[in-house]
Formats: sequence, structure tokens, C-alpha cells
Amino acid sequence: MTKARVSEAEAKFDAMRRRVGLIAAPLVFLALLLAPMPGLSEQAHSLAAITAMTVILWVTEAIPLPAAALMGPALAAVLGVTSPKEALAAFADPLIFLFMGGFMLAAALSRHRFDRRAALWLIARPIVNGSPARALVAIAAISFVFSMWISNTATTAMLIPVALGLHGTMLAVLPNEDDTIDKLHRFSGGMCLALAYAASLGGSATPIGTGPNVIAVGMLEAKTGARIDFLQWMSFGLPTAAAMTVLVVVGALRMFPAPVKQVAGLVDEVKRQLGELGPIKKAETRTLIIFGLAVVGWLTPSFSKLVLGADHALVVWTKSHLSEGVVALICACLLFFIPSGDGEGSDERLLQWEDAQRMDWGTLFLLGGGLALGRMTFDTGLAEAVGRGILEAAGPIVETPLGLTAAAALLVVFLTEVTSNTATTSMMLPVLIGIAQVRGFDATATAVAVTLAASYAFMLPVSTPPNAMAYGTQMIRLDAMVRFGIRLDLLGFVVLMIAVVAILPFVL
Repeated sequence: MTKARVSEAEAKFDAMRRRVGLIAAPLVFLALLLAPMPGLSEQAHSLAAITAMTVILWVTEAIPLPAAALMGPALAAVLGVTSPKEALAAFADPLIFLFMGGFMLAAALSRHRFDRRAALWLIARPIVNGSPARALVAIAAISFVFSMWISNTATTAMLIPVALGLHGTMLAVLPNEDDTIDKLHRFSGGMCLALAYAASLGGSATPIGTGPNVIAVGMLEAKTGARIDFLQWMSFGLPTAAAMTVLVVVGALRMFPAPVKQVAGLVDEVKRQLGELGPIKKAETRTLIIFGLAVVGWLTPSFSKLVLGADHALVVWTKSHLSEGVVALICACLLFFIPSGDGEGSDERLLQWEDAQRMDWGTLFLLGGGLALGRMTFDTGLAEAVGRGILEAAGPIVETPLGLTAAAALLVVFLTEVTSNTATTSMMLPVLIGIAQVRGFDATATAVAVTLAASYAFMLPVSTPPNAMAYGTQMIRLDAMVRFGIRLDLLGFVVLMIAVVAILPFVL
């Protein structure tokens, strides 16, 4: 996928931003490293300097994002924050292999042109009727619904090829004019962001949609005795997430408008191209079966728990053995075993290693670096120190239940931009529940609101795996992602607080 062209003004801004980053990053690193921080351990002190420098490098793109992600953990090992083995362990996290397997599955679907067939089929639906904007809405809605029940990462991996196939179809039909093509690139980047953000929001709508939700339910029951059932969670989570998804879609269509309201003759052209593709081929069918097998594997742990209960032997086995990364790897490797079947006597497999070598390794390194820094912030106590410090600085605001909820939610919204939402929830919930209990508050509302806030990370590629996958398409500029993301972060906080006041008291 080719990158979107940039204007001369954008190119000058990028060059200035990189120069600023090259100067600011090392200066901030040295200043924080030398500044006294009596409340932090030596390891947390060093990590604060490393994290600040890495974030500056990411935001300014002074060096390639994957390079910055690799440098952070390496510096942490040099400065004694942790051992080299622990610093680099995140690059072999199962989540990395979920990405890797997802990339291979997507490559196979693209190689056999099923992504194009799916995109053409979507555009041909009467509800879309040749409208790029309607296609974006449809893909975001599908992403939201799917991620309520399966991993938001798996959902994004499924739908990114469809979005890119849609981009390719429109690219072939629209006039070959620089302005139109540039607008199409930006629109397609916005579509990838919209489906990624919708996946993260869909995961917040059900108790099983994402890890932080499960952690919150279990921790509340263990520490306060409060039990939140499936319906209670959805009564609050679903309307809140749906409202935010509407804002995401509206914002994406405003910030990344479609190049045209309706592509003239698109439906006819789509039908013609579908005709050229002909009936579905053996290679497509076989690849789709493998992809479906992966989806079943991703779904099995959640649905078996829902149907059989958490203590059933099958549920316990799937939880310990059938991780999403393992499922993705097994299914991806099956692609190298199975013949394509589309040529007589051909020994060609569904996926060749040459295809796998072209996957976006930079995105894997970027995610690994983000995971590594996120883990170290919790292991060294830096994250807890920052959280407690900010809450204490809020002063009288946190002396009321609503004030505590608002301050904590705002903190978590921005904290999860550079740390794992699961790790953030695991660290912050005990702190917040303890603060609420000391002050005599009911901790349930605060815990639920903060848990949902942990899914509202929209600014950076490293914030969530879906963000990284959207950025990895090379269809979206980082500065555009940050501008769109910070608006969504603030809107998400407002929506969340409205829901806390208007909905939560009636369902808990």
C-alpha cells in the first residue's frame, strides 16, 4: 500500500517537527535523569527519563517509530532499570505473535484476492449504494459489533484487509487526479482509524469484550463484594460505547472526508469487477476456511465461558492453552501446508514465505517497545507514583465520589496512551478502590468508569494494538492521528462523565 502524498507545507512542518524532536528528546532525557526525584526509586527515575524521551521521539517522528521503540527498552537495560532479558521479553509477548499471525492471514487473503471480493461485495450492497461515507459507517459498525464478543485486535485484523480492498477499488474507479487521489488516501486512513477505534469501543460494551472489563468485575467482587452481572455491565457499557462510536464516525467523516459523495458508476463498475473475479476459487475457499478456523479459535474461550461457566474443565483448558496468539500462529502456519489447488500439478501453497517476509515488521517492533515500556512503568512503581501524585495534586476535587471518578477517568484516558489498558486497570483499580473506601464512597461507579476509560486511547499507534494496525497500513499521518485522537480522548471523557451521572446510578 503506497503512502499518501504530502503537500509542500506538510513536508516543511514534518521537517521542523523532526528537528525539534532531535533536540528536545535528548535534552529532556538528560534533564529528567539529572533532576532530583526523591519519591521514586532509582529504576523508576531512570525509566521516567527514558519514557519521556521515547514519547517525544514518537510524537515528533524524529527517528523512525520502530527505532525509538527498540531504543527505549535497550536504554532501560543499560541504565539498570531491569535486566536485558526482562527489558526485551515484551518483543516475544503472545500479543506480538497474534499480530504476526494476523498479518500472515491477511497476506493470504490479499494474495488470493478475497479481501477485494469482500470489499466489492460490501460496496455493492444497496445500503452503501456507491457512497464511500456509507462504506466507512458500515465497516465501523461491523467492527463495533464483532469486538463486543471477540478481541478488538482480532476484529481489526479481520477488517483491515476489507478496508484496504475498498481503497483499491475506489482508486481504480476515481479520476486519476492528484487532488482526488490525495483525498482518497486521507479518507482511507480515516476509515482504518474509524474501524480500529470502533473495535476498541465495542470491546468496552460487554464484560467479556476486553481484558480490563474482566479484571474490574473480578476485582470489585473480591475487594468490595459488589457483583456486576452481564446485563448490568451492558446497560451502561453499550450505550456509552455506542455514543462514542457515533462520535468517532462523525469525526472521521469530518476530518477525513470522502473525495466524492458518491462514486459515479461505482455500483456498475463493482458488479463488473465481481464478474471478472468470477466464482470463488479453491485457494480463496481454503484460505477463508483457515481464517474462519482462527476466528473460531479466538471466539471459543469467551463463548465457552459464557455458556459453560468459568469453572468448567473445557473453559479452564481453553483459557490456559488457547491464547489468541497461539491460535493465530497455528492457523498462519497451516497456510504453508495446504496447496492452493488452483493449478493442475502445481505445488504452490496458500502462502509463500516471500509473502510473509513482506509483512510490516516495523509495527511489530513498535508494539513490542510500547509493551516493554508499559510493563516497566508498573514493575518499577513509576505508574503508581504518577497516578497517586496526580490524584493528590487534584486536592479537594477527589473529596467527592463524582470528583474522584472524574479525576481518575481523565488520568486513565491519557495514561493508557503509553501503557497497556490491562496493566493500567490492574494498577489503578486497587489504588482507587482503596481511596474510595477510606473516604467512605461506593467504589463501584468509579471502578466501572475508570475501566471504560482505559479503552479510550486514540492518540498514538502504541496506545492499543488496533491503533498500531491502522497506523501500519501507512495510510494515516501521525500528526493527523494525534490531532484526531486527542479530540476523541476529551470527547470520550465528557461522554463517560455524562453516562456516569445519567445512566450508572440506575443500573448499579
